[in-house]
Amino acid sequence: MAVGDPAPGSLWLAQLIGDGRAGALRADLRHFYQLDLLDVWRGSLSPLALYDLVEHMPDDSALQAQLRGGRHHRGWSVAAYLTAAAVDASHDTAWVVASANSRKSVKRPARVERPGGLAAKRGRALDLSGHPMAKPLPPKYRGTVKKAITKGR
Repeated sequence: MAVGDPAPGSLWLAQLIGDGRAGALRADLRHFYQLDLLDVWRGSLSPLALYDLVEHMPDDSALQAQLRGGRHHRGWSVAAYLTAAAVDASHDTAWVVASANSRKSVKRPARVERPGGLAAKRGRALDLSGHPMAKPLPPKYRGTVKKAITKGR
């Protein structure tokens, strides 16, 4: 390495701190590894070693929550998301059976709330109009998509 070149992992660390994630990183280093972020500047922990530690932090760590969108993601590991999906599937199955065997309309059960708002994600339509390969819809197809959606096809 030439004189003046940053140590491996330094640029990543600077970007992480510059993005305002130092607090979450500091908390996770203390919680999971009993280390201090200042150990990098003291020389007892290299930026590359810190990168390796962060790379293998649990999914429910404070830094992972910050990277996913904020504090409300804290505690939501892959297992928690899968459990929520299983509960939703179980509720949906019970709702389908109840709807099929009932003369009255049965209200669909509420979904398990997830961080980021599941309902907000559901309502957004995918917009590919800005894609470099996007082409205008031929005139004969314009309006047919909206008609099909409103008819329930």
